[in-house]
Amino acid sequence: MVRIHRLTSVLLSGVLALALLLAEYGLLLNYDRSSEQERLRHWGELGAELLAVRLQEALDHTALLTQSLAHQSASLRDPATLSHIAQTLLRDDSNYRGLGIVRKIMPTQRPAFEAQIANNIRMLKNGHLLPSPSLPVYYPLESYLPDDANALPQGLDMGSLLSSRRTLEMARNRGLPMLLFSTPSNGHRRLDIVTNLDEEGRMLLVNLRSERLVQSSLSTPASNLLLQHVRLVAWTADQPDSPSLDSHPNLPAPVGTPLLTIKHTLGGSDVLFGAYALDSSPPTLSSSGYLMLGLSALLLALLMALHQYQLSANTRLRRQLNRQRQQLEDSNRSLRQQINERLHSEQALAESEALLRAALQASSDAIVLTDQHGKILRANPATARLAGQPAQSLEQLPLGVLLPDFYRLPGEQPFAQLADQHEGTPFETELTRSDQHPLPVELTLNHVVMPNDCFYVAVCRDISLRKQQEAALINLKNSLTEQVEMQSRQLSALLEASPLAMAYIVDRTIKQVNRAFLELFERREADVIDGGTLPYFENPQQWERTGNALFHQINDGLVAQAEVRLLTGQGRPFWCRLFAKALNPSVPKLGAIWLYQDISAQREAEETLRHAKQLAEQSSRAKTEFLANMSHELRTPMHAILGFAEMGQLNVTRLPHDTLTRYFQRIHSSGERLLALLNDLLDLSKMDAGRMEYHLAEHDLVACVREACDELTAVATERQLSLKLDAPPQLLGWFDPLRIGQVLRNLLSNAIKFSPAGQEIHIRLGQRPKGGEGDLWVCVEDHGPGVPADEREAIFDKFVQSRFTRTGAGGSGLGLAICREIIHAHHGSIHVRNRPQGGAAFTFILPRQPQLTGAIEISHAPSSTPR
Repeated sequence: MVRIHRLTSVLLSGVLALALLLAEYGLLLNYDRSSEQERLRHWGELGAELLAVRLQEALDHTALLTQSLAHQSASLRDPATLSHIAQTLLRDDSNYRGLGIVRKIMPTQRPAFEAQIANNIRMLKNGHLLPSPSLPVYYPLESYLPDDANALPQGLDMGSLLSSRRTLEMARNRGLPMLLFSTPSNGHRRLDIVTNLDEEGRMLLVNLRSERLVQSSLSTPASNLLLQHVRLVAWTADQPDSPSLDSHPNLPAPVGTPLLTIKHTLGGSDVLFGAYALDSSPPTLSSSGYLMLGLSALLLALLMALHQYQLSANTRLRRQLNRQRQQLEDSNRSLRQQINERLHSEQALAESEALLRAALQASSDAIVLTDQHGKILRANPATARLAGQPAQSLEQLPLGVLLPDFYRLPGEQPFAQLADQHEGTPFETELTRSDQHPLPVELTLNHVVMPNDCFYVAVCRDISLRKQQEAALINLKNSLTEQVEMQSRQLSALLEASPLAMAYIVDRTIKQVNRAFLELFERREADVIDGGTLPYFENPQQWERTGNALFHQINDGLVAQAEVRLLTGQGRPFWCRLFAKALNPSVPKLGAIWLYQDISAQREAEETLRHAKQLAEQSSRAKTEFLANMSHELRTPMHAILGFAEMGQLNVTRLPHDTLTRYFQRIHSSGERLLALLNDLLDLSKMDAGRMEYHLAEHDLVACVREACDELTAVATERQLSLKLDAPPQLLGWFDPLRIGQVLRNLLSNAIKFSPAGQEIHIRLGQRPKGGEGDLWVCVEDHGPGVPADEREAIFDKFVQSRFTRTGAGGSGLGLAICREIIHAHHGSIHVRNRPQGGAAFTFILPRQPQLTGAIEISHAPSSTPR
């Protein structure tokens, strides 16, 4: 009863002390939690107010910038103005990342705007830029700086972004800077300020550095603590689920209730600022709380220790008495245990001997026990059955009587040494039966050492049936080997006799090939056998792709077939048709037989026929377009000649002299136009027949160009164009002035025809720097629509016109083809490029010295201009 009372008192004391400590811990923890929450709310309020001030400063700065730009709206069309503003505004230490111009475009203004920016108005959909559909109004991006990875693409419809169109309309109508929150690409939020610039629909777009704006707003002494424990987030009232500003954007979206929420109206939007605690771990006590808790625990521990000391004195004597009684009981228990163990040992020994004797008698293997000298001590019934005599007759006989391998003559090595050589390892030997007939057995000999004795145990197993089975297997193996060799010789004969290239391949390794294979792939047999198939393919991808396509058919038991390009040993590619058949589809490791057929000639013939068909179709289309175009070109001046001639013939007596003169002038100009077309056709036919004559002599290229310009000055003046010649005083070269003048007049006529009124056609010429013998070049630059990149070679072909000039400007499509033929006859070159300012620049190059050929006559007449 006393022991139970003491245990109860200890438990009650401990429970009471623990309850007191827990209560004190809860009070201290609640106080520290309240203090921490109040401090975090203070930091969050400070950061939110400073962030709102920074946003308002950015809005005010944008308003001032807009006012300064409103007085120079005309200069905004110049890209240099925007570049100058960007260099001043977009510094590394500023809060601005980018600067752009957004224009309000109506559907009727869309074609002109797209032509101006040389791009389509596009919209962003699922992370891809697509042409914008028809809308009542567009807000495309006219320009954006800097042009880096964060730049918005030119022509992007800012109104297509989420919730952006309403903000752009408000900025346009109110004339005040507005905050624009958007997600244009990659899921990254953008913060921009947009404001109206002028009445032409231009708006200024300023992109803010969100991360720098948040960091710069935390420039207080407590900013380090704030960034460690408080997360500032800002979002708009119409998008509460998507934060627009975040001081820790790399963390997951905040959840739960914020520490505080502050609302500000900035840039026409209601912006909510919230603060969240970053440290989600449970609050802990401060050092002073832990100190108070430790002092309380120490006091309770001292009280409990005093109580235990009083109780320990009473229990010490009782423990001593219990220890003495326990020792006496342990002594009695140990004595009884020893007696029981002795009885169990004797019983286990008897059972073990009985089990061993029964196992020895029931074993199907012959078991013989011998002494150190090899005399048989005991043999089981299985030994008597193998030996053919009773087991008692074998006792005390040498083991060599049964096993000749252990028979020893007097003076030889003792039995123990002979037995140790075979100990523990089964080996095959012969057992001599009573009828002297040898019996094959498997013998295992083990040495058994006991405290008072040692002996050998020999276990013999009859293996006569296994020997018969082994002999049968050897005969079967020899028969199969002969069959395999015969089939291999037959397969080799088939491979060598086949005119097709054949190979036996196992797991993409070549095992055997015929002579046709070596001749087809131009390789030696030593380099082919046991080699892989990868070197025969053009690249590893083709090798892998062909294998994946054919091995499924081979494993299904089908005849696989394919046509691929392979390589010979000399690296020469050729087209080959493959056939493959598995030896046994159910056993893929047996491999397959492959046949290779060279079809390069067939493929070349097919390609030649296909190319000839394409050329014929192109020639037919070109001739059809040429006939349709020439019929119109010839009919127009012919109708004019006939019409004015008929009018003059019917009214020759009644018409005044001025009217008749105008009729004859129209007839004359139409006749000249018709003559020019016929001359182009005649020149082209002469060039095709190789009958065009050229008279080369040394002439002044500047004088030839100036003469062509003088002839076409009147035509240019009628179209309100001017010709500007930029040339040195003199450039001497060997050329035919008549034909080069024809080239110049053709290029100048095209420039006059396609340039809009009020522009200037620039003609420049010079000499390439190459000592005193450099090539001569002439360049004609216009302000027309230019030439598409994919047509810069085709426009010099016969009967071909650019799609930009095919309609509305007329022409037969022969002029540039004649120009190229003339320049090539002079061993020169001609090409075209588009000018950055708009229009095309045609340039031809002539060699300075004459190129002697049989088709050109070289004249040694003196130069048309003095040196």
